[in-house]
Amino acid sequence: MPLSSQDKLALALTSAGSMRNLAKLVGVTHQKIGRWLREGQPDGAKQIPAEATAAINVAFAFHKDITRQQAKVDRIPYDPKAPVFFERPTLRNGKPGERLAAENTQYIKRELRDQIFTTLHQTAQVININVRSIINLKSYLGAKPSITATDLESKFKQASLTDEIGRKTLFGAFAARESKKPGSGFEAPVYTPSTQFGIDPRTGRFVNVNESLKNINDRLQQRHSPHATVFADQFLIQTLPGQYENQSKPKRQTAAQKRTKLIRR
Repeated sequence: MPLSSQDKLALALTSAGSMRNLAKLVGVTHQKIGRWLREGQPDGAKQIPAEATAAINVAFAFHKDITRQQAKVDRIPYDPKAPVFFERPTLRNGKPGERLAAENTQYIKRELRDQIFTTLHQTAQVININVRSIINLKSYLGAKPSITATDLESKFKQASLTDEIGRKTLFGAFAARESKKPGSGFEAPVYTPSTQFGIDPRTGRFVNVNESLKNINDRLQQRHSPHATVFADQFLIQTLPGQYENQSKPKRQTAAQKRTKLIRR
């Protein structure tokens, strides 16, 4: 599918790291970038002006370059038709893990997200995908607006949740915010259940990609969307075990180093 200017901005945000950084690349204010990313939405731009196309294309070219470089580092395929900046978080032992994360994905439209996941599926290197949203815990758990933090914690512990994140971890994110600023921490990250992509390690056959996409999209629409304060803002992919460690690895740079270099170019 051809990429619109909004698509290019949404993809470029995954490497830029913030609207302010992306605004520097495009040469406009971050407020304008925010409106353009929400193109077509009630609070966004009705249409990105044609005169902005050239600057957006330059920023997108930088994004493609840094994404291609990172893909080489992490030994994952690079898709020039829908480049997403994935990075492999380092584990506590200092070694790279088998998961990769793409941040700031909330402006990527469903059709483009499906295309990205379908491409990952075809590589046979990705075995599971999760999508994160930031949700309002009160709404998610069906609690009354007046519920206290203590009562919400009790309700949370009793809830039957099937989302891909432990209860302790999920409520811990809420509790940490609530302790710093009471009344503001009723938000927490929730992931869709781990959805199988690529080759099923048990059978050696490709799973049905349409079924996998349906599982993710149904969960996002039914459980995340009604309660999300930020919708689908991270893609988390699980790669085949040992695939990265068994190859020679280029020298790594941090995401901040890459973004700084990109913005200065």
